Amino acid sequence: MIFEQRIKTIVMFSEIGDGPNKCPRYWADEEMQYENLLVTYIQSESGPYYTKREFTVTNCKTKDTIQVTQFQYNGWPTVEGEVPEVTRGMIEIVNQAQKHSTQQEDIFTIAVHCSLGTDKSSLFVAMCILVMQLKTEKRIDICSIVRKLRAQRSLMIETYAQYEFLHRAIVNFADLYKISLGIASDC
Repeated sequence: MIFEQRIKTIVMFSEIGDGPNKCPRYWADEEMQYENLLVTYIQSESGPYYTKREFTVTNCKTKDTIQVTQFQYNGWPTVEGEVPEVTRGMIEIVNQAQKHSTQQEDIFTIAVHCSLGTDKSSLFVAMCILVMQLKTEKRIDICSIVRKLRAQRSLMIETYAQYEFLHRAIVNFADLYKISLGIASDC
């Protein structure tokens, strides 16, 4: 997928480990080969909300190499269905991933993953869309965004806690970046 879609930004909402709701570590401290792919670790830095890792992925057959930056969200509640208590971490990871992605290419391509593929990832995707909508239109429509996401994939933003989190997060984003906010209320 990294080579097919030219992915240079990955956002990870899973905990590392074996077992249900965990993600195996797909990078090493130096180099690791997976069939025809060679993953070479470059560096990482940890912050209060996420860890940023950089590595290169080389296709050993074609010798094509892509430098990838991964942002791993830290501190998601361990209780199933819960959302983070504070929105700042989501705001930061959305902002950094979007900034990194747009610095890399003219197109906005981010791969995002979590244990279920819907719960945590859907909040990130919705926030990315809402932030872009806020920046370009100076207004947002959370209800329409959620409907569109659900139409594309079931189980996206399926709880009241997730919906309420999106409201808090985008309002906090607008306050933090001093953007006037218009909210559509047709839900």
